[in-house]
Amino acid sequence: MADIEHVVLLHDRRGWSVKVVLRQGGSRRYRYGSEAQARFFAAVFELGPRVLPPTARPSARRRKRHLAAALPVGAAGPG
Repeated sequence: MADIEHVVLLHDRRGWSVKVVLRQGGSRRYRYGSEAQARFFAAVFELGPRVLPPTARPSARRRKRHLAAALPVGAAGPG
């Protein structure tokens, strides 16, 4: 079981998120597209799931988008 100390529902200019604070220290933050989704998962995390899902890494998504934009037209690869 994940050792969760408390769960916080947050709203900022980018949208809704849930912050899960762990007893061992550290935290995880999950972003959602709507308030309903965020509230649902906050309730799920309060129940204490056995394993927490992995968090998304926005830097990897930005990096992929940046690399895709840097390729010249027609450079899709050998083929």
